[in-house]
Amino acid sequence: MEQQIMTNQERHKRLNAYWQIFQNSETEEDSKDIFSSIYSLCVNDLLAYGQSLGFDMNLCEDAIHDVFCTLYLKRKELTEVCSLPSYLFRAFRNNMLNVWRKHSKLSETDINRLPFTTEVTVLDTIIDEEEKSDIKEIVEDLLNTLTDRQREAIYLRYMQNLSYEEIAELLDISPGSVRKLVYRAIMCLREESRKLGNPLTLLFLFQIFMNRA
Repeated sequence: MEQQIMTNQERHKRLNAYWQIFQNSETEEDSKDIFSSIYSLCVNDLLAYGQSLGFDMNLCEDAIHDVFCTLYLKRKELTEVCSLPSYLFRAFRNNMLNVWRKHSKLSETDINRLPFTTEVTVLDTIIDEEEKSDIKEIVEDLLNTLTDRQREAIYLRYMQNLSYEEIAELLDISPGSVRKLVYRAIMCLREESRKLGNPLTLLFLFQIFMNRA
C-alpha cells in the first residue's frame, strides 16, 4: 500500500492538537504516549534545520534533548504557546546559539552571518531520474544566489510553513523585515531563473517548496 506523505501544514496541525492533549493529560502514561508522538513528528525537521545552520549532529541532538526536557517538565507553565512548531524551532535555535556563544565568544554580528544551506528534494512524481537530477542541480544553483538569511527565511516560510510573525520571532527581526527578505529572495530567484532562459525552472522550484509546505 502506498504510504501517504504528510505535508508540513498537516504536521503542524497535528502537533498543535497533540500539544493541547499533552498539556491536559491527567496520567503519566498518557503524557508519555502523546509526548512520544510529538517528538517523532518534530525531531527530523529540527535536526535538518540545525544542520542547515552548520551545526554538527551531536550539538543538534543535545539541543533537541534540552528543548524536549524543558517541554516535558514545564508544559503546565507554557500556557502562552499557541503554535508548538514555532516554539520548538525558536527554542532549538536559541539553545544552539547560546552554546555556540559560550564556546566561541561570538558577537551578534557573527551570529547574523551564520551559513544556511538546505538540501533540495525533487518529488519522484514530477519528472524522470535524469531530468530530476538536472532540475535539482539548477534549483541548488538558484538557491545559492541568495544570502544565507534569505535562504533561511524561504526555508522557514515555504518548507516549514511558519508565518511571517513566527519567523520574525525566531530570527529576532520585525515581521516587515521578514517580508522584505522573502520578497527580495523571490525576486532574485525570478531574475536568475529568467537568465537561464527556462521559464519552467522557477515553477519547479516553487512546486518543490509547496509540496513540502
